[in-house]
Amino acid sequence: MMSKTDLSRRAVEYVRMSTEHQRYSITNQRSAIATYAEGRGYELIRSYEDAGKSGLTLKGRDGLQRLLADTLGPTRDFSAIIVLDVSRWGRFQDPDQAAHYEFLCRQAGVRVIYCAEPFVDDFGPMTSVLKNLKRVMAAEYSRELSVKLSRARLQQAPPGFRQGGVITYGFRRQLVTENGEPRQFLERGHQKALRGERVRFALGAEAELAVIRRIFELFLRPKATFAGIARTLNEEGVPSGTGGPWEASRIGRLLRHELFIGQYTFNKVIKPLRTPAVRNPESEWVRVKVADPIVAPATFKRVQKLARPGGRNRLTDEEMLARLRRILAREGRLTPGLIDRDRGTPCTCTYVKRFGSVGDAYALIGYRKPPFRWRGGVGGYWTDEAILDSIRTVHETRGYVTAGLIDAVEGGPSNSTIRKRFGSLRACYELAGLPHESSELVLAAH
Repeated sequence: MMSKTDLSRRAVEYVRMSTEHQRYSITNQRSAIATYAEGRGYELIRSYEDAGKSGLTLKGRDGLQRLLADTLGPTRDFSAIIVLDVSRWGRFQDPDQAAHYEFLCRQAGVRVIYCAEPFVDDFGPMTSVLKNLKRVMAAEYSRELSVKLSRARLQQAPPGFRQGGVITYGFRRQLVTENGEPRQFLERGHQKALRGERVRFALGAEAELAVIRRIFELFLRPKATFAGIARTLNEEGVPSGTGGPWEASRIGRLLRHELFIGQYTFNKVIKPLRTPAVRNPESEWVRVKVADPIVAPATFKRVQKLARPGGRNRLTDEEMLARLRRILAREGRLTPGLIDRDRGTPCTCTYVKRFGSVGDAYALIGYRKPPFRWRGGVGGYWTDEAILDSIRTVHETRGYVTAGLIDAVEGGPSNSTIRKRFGSLRACYELAGLPHESSELVLAAH
């Protein structure tokens, strides 16, 4: 067993970087912490890292979560945590949240040392005042940055510059200069490199545009459903553009997307500083023409009337539940995938809108979901549908999805597997019909 003397000089470091900023790079943080530790006789035994993570919340910061768990655990083997400064610990909008996590560490006998701050890690009144002031300043920095970024995006949207998010099927991203001169098309995963560059929408391949037109035509047929259209496209082997199958929820989003009449609509929803999304009044939306229509405006208008609740023959709650009972009797279980593939049954997203969640609909027919587990493919291969089902299950179980939660489930697909298959976690969330954030909003939180 390690003696108290040995433990007192053992420390760990915590580093966090939200963006590629030279001053706060992981390398620079580690260099400063190593110099501090060496000068004061600390032995750094481990590093906890959150690269590319916002400091606004604990959610998604797997490094800090592991650090707190190890600090409060029975086998802790260190007595100090060294961090560059207060802002690396977090930019929580409630300063008491940052103080709470630090207090938990101190209560467990572990010091939290901010090696680049002007105060020492004592409990004197001056240190407490300075530390709390630094926490407020860190939170205010994120708030001001969020306001500035929102203002900049509102200024850039009217000229037709794209403001982030997953690129819509049937379109490509075109890199242009600040004056609007075209440069090149950006492939999936590529980002602009220069601050003065902008990104505009450009029509995609003609084959994809033909698929979009066909989706609208199919939906105008009697008794057409999102799930039925997705099933038709999958049966015909029509590429979805993501490598995965067509999903009912995605068909619904495409049919409502105003880009297909050449109109880019921005500022419909705001979600500043990781707060719950708020829908803006229509008077605050920014609408700008960015392309020629892919479908006729009259066709688009007809589809919107049919796609809204009650637009077609609206099923009653009992009729929707009866369809779930039918699937359960046939399959012996219920999953979002089985629901979406069943002919004549509304898609999963419809059940969520009607009953609040798929689980609530299950409960109304007396179905209890099996214990949380993953269903993979033969020989360790995961089909696209199995991955999407697993992501939906994590979200239903925990209320949110992070790379850490994905990797924490034994036997499930890793987040790296998902990135390779779909290009990014955000793309996978999109296909699974789960909420996601644009990269710009994430950056605004730092």
